[in-house]
Parts: sequence; C-alpha cells; structure tokens
Amino acid sequence: MPAKSNPTSRQLRSNSPTTTREGKSGPLSIKKYFFQASKTNLFKDKNLKDHYRELGFGFFGEVGGLLSALKKQERDKLVLANKDVVAEELGDALWYLVNMAEVAGLEMEKLASSAWMFLRSYFDEPARKPPSTITFRSLDGLSSQHHIQLSKNGEHPLRLLAQGAGAAVSRDLHALLKSGPNERELLFGRLLGELILVCARHELKLEEIAHSNLLKIADRWPGQDPVYPPLSVYGEPHEQLPTVLEVVFRQRKVGSRVLVFQQINGLNIGDPLTDNNHKADGYRFHDVFHLAYAVHLGWSPVIRALLKLKRKSDARIDENEDGARALIIEEGIATWIFNHSTHQSPKHYASVKRGRLDYFLLKQVRSLVAGFEVGTAPLWQWECAILDGFKIFRLLLEHKGGTVVANIAEHSMRFIPPENLT
Repeated sequence: MPAKSNPTSRQLRSNSPTTTREGKSGPLSIKKYFFQASKTNLFKDKNLKDHYRELGFGFFGEVGGLLSALKKQERDKLVLANKDVVAEELGDALWYLVNMAEVAGLEMEKLASSAWMFLRSYFDEPARKPPSTITFRSLDGLSSQHHIQLSKNGEHPLRLLAQGAGAAVSRDLHALLKSGPNERELLFGRLLGELILVCARHELKLEEIAHSNLLKIADRWPGQDPVYPPLSVYGEPHEQLPTVLEVVFRQRKVGSRVLVFQQINGLNIGDPLTDNNHKADGYRFHDVFHLAYAVHLGWSPVIRALLKLKRKSDARIDENEDGARALIIEEGIATWIFNHSTHQSPKHYASVKRGRLDYFLLKQVRSLVAGFEVGTAPLWQWECAILDGFKIFRLLLEHKGGTVVANIAEHSMRFIPPENLT
C-alpha cells in the first residue's frame, strides 16, 4: 500500500535534472565530456561531409545566439536574467565544437592541449609542455589568473570566437582532413580557448557550463533504453490511476455536428466532444493527449476527473494537484501543443522522430507545470507523451474512431481500429 504523505516543494523537485549533478565527483576532462556528449549526436547517420556541415552550422548558430543574448543584455540591462541564457548558449556551442573536432579527426587530448597552449600564448605566458590530463577546471584556471588583463582587453573575446566560428564553418572537410594535424589542432584549440575567454569575461566557468550541458543532454536525450523515474505516489490505493485503460472513441454525426463519445466498459465518460472550431480540425479526439500524459508521465488531472479518481483522501493534493487550476493548465497545454502541431509540415508531428521535437516547446511546457508533481519530469518524457499521443490521434482521425489501450505500467499506447472491435 503506498504511503500517504503531504509533499513539500522540496520533495516535488527532488528528481529535477537541474538540481543534481550525478557523477560530478571531480574535475571534468574534455575527453570525458565528449564521451557523454557524443552519445546524443543525431547527425551521425549523415555522410561525413554533411555531418561536419550540420555541426558547423549548429556551432555558428550558437555563437550567433550568444551575440544576440549579449546584445539584449546591453540594451535591457538584464545581467542576471541573461547570464543563464549566455551559459546555455555556451554549453550548446561547446557540444557542437567537440563533435566538430572529432569529425575533423582531432583527438580530444589534442584539442585540450591546443586550447591550453592557446590560452598561455594569449596571456603572454612562456610556452610550457601541457599536463598529461587537461580538465575544464585547469583551462578555467588559466583565464581566471588573468581576469584583470582580460577585462582591460579592448577586443571582446566573443568577436574573436565569431570570426573563428565563421572560419571553421567555411572550411571544406576533405581539405581539412588532408591538412596536417597541427592545423586542425590550432583551429579547434583556438575555438575552445576562445570559449574559455568568453566565459571568463562574463564571470562564468566552462567546467560548470559543461556539467550543466551534460544534465541538459540527459534531460532531453536519454539514450536507447530510457528509464522512467518513479513519481511520488499520493492518496489511497483506490485513488490511483488504473494500470491499463481501454478507451473507446466513437464518432457520430448528430444533425450538423460531428461528435466523439468516449466509453470505458460500455459506459460513457465525460461529455461528447466537438472540434469547438469554425473549421474541422479533429480536436474532438484530443482526450487521447491526456491519456498519453497519464501513460508517459503518470500525470493527468483531466483523466482523474473523468474517472472520478481525485485524491480526496489528501486535502492538499486534492486541491493543489487535482483541482481546477491543474485541469485548466493541462487543457491549456494540450490546446497550445495542438495549435503548434497544425503549423508543422506535415501536420501533427507526423514526421518528427524521437529526439527532434522542438526543444523550446518542451521547455515552455515544463515551465507551465512548475510546482506541480510533474514539474520535475525530464523533457524526454514530455516528448514521448506528445509524440505518442499525436501518433494515436492521427490514427483516430484517419479511422474516425477506435480503441486506445493505454498501459500506464509499461508506458505504452496501442490503437485498435473500429472494424477490429468485437
């Protein structure tokens, strides 16, 4: 029997990917960072030339994002607000940079030592043999020793980085691969060194940024066999969502209106739904999105309300997690994502693969549920819920109804066409 408890904000956020740093037991080397970062390189299925080009465009875009963030910071004086934006852009730029360097045939140890040598030269330090293992901390340390000199330097390091990014993108990969290893080391080592300088100029540490970027990676791209984190369970056993739900969606035309009725065990649940729109768009089947949230997130105040499973044994949970505000937010999320999907080509995310759904959409969704029990769910779970829900939605729309088998225990959804029902 699950224990009853009243969650605090600390408990509800305890699984947040932004509040823990698993594996941060010591200085992070560039090689270790690359080992984790390379696992989420979605461009590996392209040929080598296209692979490098896509990474290069991504790197150039992140540097452009840095320029934009700093421009807004200067214009609006949003120093504290934009510091997080700058840090995230730097982390993404680092991801692209190390993957670019690897595609160009550069080992991570060489990349690190070249960046170390570039920084010593930049600060007019005498040449020395690089240490055998170079970490982000040691590179940050080089720049922090010269923070006064860096602040007085007339040319902003970001300008140097932008110039270097343009040079790296414009290079032909085959010519770069044919060039000597020293040329590649100088090119990418300088870029990494300039990233360090940009960090130092804004009182940031690339080591912290690299750790945060790895957390972002785990939050967004969990790998081939993601492990669903357990959600805290509140309420009595009879108030929990069923392990398996079989929901029948039946579409009927009543007069001039097209209605969708939903049934479980032959009993109607909820009110008949229309598209509530001047133009038919299929939104009458949108409750499948709520089923998907229940399947992949273990969360859906709407489904709880339809099944009369509000957790009334715990007054705080009943009011704050299963109450009207939570229902409105969930309906708002479903509507907002649906509207976003209608502007895609093809519509309703038909061609979007796992790992490719709009990152900023996912971040915005999580911001909307901040403070709720689902507020700490990783972004990849939201992506699974959204893409799975739309997959079944497209089938319901195509077949004008059907049965959805939602297995909450196994985090899976299955569609049965109307003609296959007994």
